[in-house]
Amino acid sequence: MSINVQRILSALILNLLLGVSANAAIDRSQLSDPQRGFLEAYEAIKANDRPLIARYKQSLKDYSLYPYIVYLDYKYHLSVTPDRLVEYFIERHSPQSPLPRRLKDDWLRKLGKQKNWALYLKHFEPDEYRAKDLQCYAFQARLAKGQTQTLNDDLLAFWQANLTLPRSCQKPLTYLRQNDLITGARVWDKVARAMQKGHTKTARRLARDLSAADQKQLDFWIAVYRQPKKIENAMPDHITPVIRKQIFKQALHRISYSDPEKALSALALRTEQYGLGQKEHDTLHTRLSLRLAYRHHPKAKAFLKQVDAQNKNLDAIHWEMRVAIREGDWEHYLSLYEQLPLTDQKDARWQYWLARALDVLNKDPAATRIWENLAKTRSYYGFLSADRLNLPYQFNPAASTPTPLADLKQKYPQIEVMQELKAIGWQSNLKREWYHLLDQLDEADFEGVAKLMSQWNHHSLAIQTVSRVQKWDDLALRFPTPYKKPILQAANDNQIDPAWVYGVIRRESAFSADISSPAGAIGLMQLLPRTARYIGRQNGFKKRAYTHLTQPESNIALGSAYLRYLIDKYQGNRVLATAAYNAGPKRVDAWLPQDRPLPADRWVETIPFNETRKYVKAVLEYTTIFKSSLQDRYDRLENVMPIIPPKQ
Repeated sequence: MSINVQRILSALILNLLLGVSANAAIDRSQLSDPQRGFLEAYEAIKANDRPLIARYKQSLKDYSLYPYIVYLDYKYHLSVTPDRLVEYFIERHSPQSPLPRRLKDDWLRKLGKQKNWALYLKHFEPDEYRAKDLQCYAFQARLAKGQTQTLNDDLLAFWQANLTLPRSCQKPLTYLRQNDLITGARVWDKVARAMQKGHTKTARRLARDLSAADQKQLDFWIAVYRQPKKIENAMPDHITPVIRKQIFKQALHRISYSDPEKALSALALRTEQYGLGQKEHDTLHTRLSLRLAYRHHPKAKAFLKQVDAQNKNLDAIHWEMRVAIREGDWEHYLSLYEQLPLTDQKDARWQYWLARALDVLNKDPAATRIWENLAKTRSYYGFLSADRLNLPYQFNPAASTPTPLADLKQKYPQIEVMQELKAIGWQSNLKREWYHLLDQLDEADFEGVAKLMSQWNHHSLAIQTVSRVQKWDDLALRFPTPYKKPILQAANDNQIDPAWVYGVIRRESAFSADISSPAGAIGLMQLLPRTARYIGRQNGFKKRAYTHLTQPESNIALGSAYLRYLIDKYQGNRVLATAAYNAGPKRVDAWLPQDRPLPADRWVETIPFNETRKYVKAVLEYTTIFKSSLQDRYDRLENVMPIIPPKQ
């Protein structure tokens, strides 16, 4: 029922790193005198106009954004700012503001470069700072000041934990070598970890501390990594048994992506030869069998059954259950359900399919009881269960009881800072303040902050705020309807349901117009630039529309046109179109049933990608909620989830 908070938050944090330059333009004629003065002070800071900066500091000293003036002055001119001033700023403003921490990072780097070790150690806190260069400076400082107690253990643990280290770690590394702490076994451990991640260049660099014979072993490992099928032949004698086993296991894993059946055959043939224990064998067998399951291979069930029940991990059981669901093997599903931990047995997902199995096998009244219970919930499985019994959907809305704004401001002075940042258009800084505030809020105040973010049209922040405390029932907060005019227009232009557009936006970005994902998707509907360009050209959009994807109107228009393209491709099947929006049409085409149609709920449950499976369920659920909000009626899932056709 919750949004994919981790994904949205990761994208948001990535966007926050853009800094002041990401802030929106603002009409200064609409600002108050202190707000205009602040922006003028910022211009003076960038120009390093010292008399003007001093004048603004004096005139704005009682303004809530005054700490930002000091912070920006020190940050822009850190090299000439006296350390005592930075020290005073950090001590005075922590922990209510995110500014001291941000300034402290830069200041510590300055102290490290200047080798001001006494001041560095005074302010460096190991549990607070995780940046590798700052930790390396701390080790340098401890060496310089003779603080060697536990140094060997601390430095060695740090070196072993990190495959790559910055230049500031050169002296600590020299210390490790001089004290013979970098042994061949420890280097091999790091080399092996680098190889498991596919970082062959890093592995070669680390191997400089190895003997020529060991480097020769690594050369062979890299060759097999690049051509895993080399594993079909016997390995050279100079490869030691321990390394041979690691090479073999990794090669099997890589082969399994293209030919899991061949990987399973190689595992059976060479398990004894390469000294794999029973547990290692079962772990590999399970992993390779799952690859068959992801492909809906006809032999997947047989291979998964071969794994001893005591050695099956939960993922293997889940996928064996999905294979049973896809094949309609309901008796086998029931036997697998009994193997689940009790917490998993109570999961709505497996409860729904338990009812399906019981209903198909013997029309057990227990199936009805399960569906009746699930149908009380506002969820994908709740809606499916209601369809099974022809019951009305339950949306269960409940308004929040937020802390009044006046009380919030009195308790959290940061809110006034956020209000001023909003007024001057410094949105990225507002988001930093919000993110910092979340860690200081009392649980009773989350709904009040969420309500405020919603009123400010920061709906993504409102959604994430209530998600922190799992307040799921204020539907106005969790499922708002901003951008109504462009969404209704785009939906009408493309003859698609506007609730579907809202459902996609809610899942993709939670209404944050300016985020970019690590994969390069941009804006409200998280469009990849190449997709936007293709759809834009196909539909006669002006170039500006598909090259300015953070503009809500352009993003909505292009995303809606892409949904129209997908719904046409899949002949009106919204389930397939939704899956393709997330995973791409090529993958969805590959996931279609081989020889016979499949009920849509069974197809969705067996989508190979976890992300896409969750995505389709969420969009179907969210679309239903938005439809109810927009039109006071809703489409039943059974009416928008037609049979999935086989491959043509």
